[in-house]
Amino acid sequence: MTSSSTSSAHFPRISNHGEPTRCWCGEGITTFGSSTAENMYRRFYRCQIARDRKTENHLFKWIDEALIDKIWMVDAKHERVAQEITKFEERVMEKVKSEIVRVEAEMSEKLEEKVNLEIARVEQEMKQKLKIVTVAMVVVGEIVGIWTSLTV
Repeated sequence: MTSSSTSSAHFPRISNHGEPTRCWCGEGITTFGSSTAENMYRRFYRCQIARDRKTENHLFKWIDEALIDKIWMVDAKHERVAQEITKFEERVMEKVKSEIVRVEAEMSEKLEEKVNLEIARVEQEMKQKLKIVTVAMVVVGEIVGIWTSLTV
């Protein structure tokens, strides 16, 4: 493709990447086939004005080079999108992790609160039963004391 560099060098005013749509003069682009021995039938972009006025510097680009440029541009864009997706995934994962930590802390706090309430309820219930057992033991002790005093 050294010939393309030579051919493209004839038109230094024009700098384009990918597939051109218009010439610098504003004219639309047409595709042509080369008739030179070096690039026989090789397709290229050119505006009609340049085709008619060979002495003027108008857009010229080989179609195969334009397609390769386009592929490189798409690859670069794909890489940028892939990097953005990776960054987005990392941000989402960080948010998910922090939300998990927050929910776990909230659940732990609520569980601890419920456990403490249940412990207080059981403690209160045990105190009530202990009072009843204590009263029952005192009553039984008094009955035993009365019974032993009567039988002796």
